[in-house]
Amino acid sequence: MATTAGRGMVALGISGILLASGAVIAVLVDPFTRVPMMVDATTEWLARLLLLLGVAWLVIGMLAARTSLVRRPGAAAARATWIASTRPWRARESTLGVLPLDRWLMILVPGGLLVTTRIVQTPRDGLWGVAVAIAGWLLFAFAVRLLLGRRSPWPIIAAVGGALVLRCVVALVAVALSGPEGVWPDLWALPAVRILYLMIAFALVAWVFVAAGWALSAQLGRRRAGGVALAGMGIGYALPAATIALMGARDALRSWNEQIGILPWDLARLTGMRDGAFPIEVVAVTAVIGAVATIVGMALALPDRVYARRVR
Repeated sequence: MATTAGRGMVALGISGILLASGAVIAVLVDPFTRVPMMVDATTEWLARLLLLLGVAWLVIGMLAARTSLVRRPGAAAARATWIASTRPWRARESTLGVLPLDRWLMILVPGGLLVTTRIVQTPRDGLWGVAVAIAGWLLFAFAVRLLLGRRSPWPIIAAVGGALVLRCVVALVAVALSGPEGVWPDLWALPAVRILYLMIAFALVAWVFVAAGWALSAQLGRRRAGGVALAGMGIGYALPAATIALMGARDALRSWNEQIGILPWDLARLTGMRDGAFPIEVVAVTAVIGAVATIVGMALALPDRVYARRVR
């Protein structure tokens, strides 16, 4: 009990740090996010359906963790992703005894929600952004699978899957209320709402990798698990930045115009997309920093025997 309470306090502390960091970033970008964007009615209702699915998955996970609902098909998968994403130190135990159907659902539901959320945020002109996002997650999954070797991948699948569902729910809230008769533009006019939304969104991005590293710590150790988390964050920054650097900021960002517009930020203004004034050097530096973080993370994630050989 003492260990569990201690880990819970550590998790609360990390969450507080992430929220504080998210608040700082939110304040910095707030001047560029004050113009809300509208979506059509079809996109709005599709986002609402996806939001309902995401919320239902979270609620089932919460209830199944405390009731006999866990015996229902799919409930064990929702329970595992909820526990692993909110208490990642229990990720391994949450996936023990999970049936094959639930294991597939741990992949298909969060993965499907992520892809469809990105599609809702990205109409036809922005499908390149969806492809880049999916490629980044597949690359991260492939690297983790190699590092795990023969160890079970289900703890990190549950942790990352649950965290992704949380991210998607937050993103879908804005889209689901941004239609012709939506209330999001009025809410977005309030500075407190903008800061709170951006703070939570930025914190959840970081929490995905914190949960991933924590879930792996029982299998790989703290150093290697931290390396995996660092490498994952590095890939997350390096891949899109490198894409923009290679394609050119103007062309790449123009292809993401619809995606940027759906989000309640005027990121087109922030990036200088409208006049092509975005400095490509900034993107290149971001890609380099992400690549360095990826390399350092991969080095930390190497097995102990590799370091032993180097010492010899």
